[in-house]
Amino acid sequence: MKYKIMMIAMSGHPISVMYQRSVLPSWEKFNHKVEIFEAVTPKDLVYKNKLEFGRLRKREFTSTEKAVWYSHFELWCVCLRKKTPVVIIEHDSKLVKPLPDMSNEGYKFLSFIDRDFGPKQGKHIAPGSGYYITPTVAERLISNAVCKPITVNSDGHIGVTLNFSKQNKMNDFYYIEQINFDGLNTIDHRNQNRKFIGLDYENFDLPSIHGQA
Repeated sequence: MKYKIMMIAMSGHPISVMYQRSVLPSWEKFNHKVEIFEAVTPKDLVYKNKLEFGRLRKREFTSTEKAVWYSHFELWCVCLRKKTPVVIIEHDSKLVKPLPDMSNEGYKFLSFIDRDFGPKQGKHIAPGSGYYITPTVAERLISNAVCKPITVNSDGHIGVTLNFSKQNKMNDFYYIEQINFDGLNTIDHRNQNRKFIGLDYENFDLPSIHGQA
């Protein structure tokens, strides 16, 4: 099956480019064409006003958490506007086996993370790293996002709308692996197990990153 596959990525961020270079060959291996969707960044937020953010548990959303929210939101809008089902992935989404036939599905989680930190180690659904939606479901994601202030991250919103519990029980999401190199991350989730690298590439040595420079 051929699908419209859109990858949220940043062309001007070396960490994002590193991940893209690492995972895109896996999609080519299975003869999939991936369209790059330029991610919303904190510098773009001044132009964005569709979403209202409340508090994420006991803290404010970081600017990068808001930006990734907008990146997914805008792809849901693309899906609805073009009336075309889409597989949405991120720059660290590596295809590890052929995608399933989803012609009779309204939505499906496709991605997992093999977590190596925290109390819940092992393989778990990674909602935003890879999922399939139809325009009808895209409309539901949009409606649920704009109807009230946002109090969960984008993964949480996708998980609730796409029935995380049911899909977890189905245990059929091991198609795309969300990879990680050396803990490097472009989203500031205030996670002590990840090393956030911002738009100014602060706090890291570019020539040394995982042999990718």
